[in-house]
Amino acid sequence: MANRRLGRQALSRASGRAESTINQLLAGTIQPTTEILQDIAATLEMSVADLLVIAGLPVDYDPERPGPWRASQEIGSLVAAATRLTPAQVEQVTALARKLGADNP
Repeated sequence: MANRRLGRQALSRASGRAESTINQLLAGTIQPTTEILQDIAATLEMSVADLLVIAGLPVDYDPERPGPWRASQEIGSLVAAATRLTPAQVEQVTALARKLGADNP
């Protein structure tokens, strides 16, 4: 996380995972699941396989598996880029994303 300049709260928001989940993972009080790692990997701009290996989980990731993480890699890249934007630029990007989402129901 430090290499990506993301704190626990930022990682939580960007990955869609509760901050308590991030804290428990880092403290080692819960075991990470493949699904959690898929969300976090995109945010950290890492491959899921690398994160699975780091977590000691089997590398059986199926990129064709349907789910909300289908565009996670791109979303993670967008979040990483947004960390370098000014607040006004973040508002512009957010407004554009909402408009694009409204155009694609």
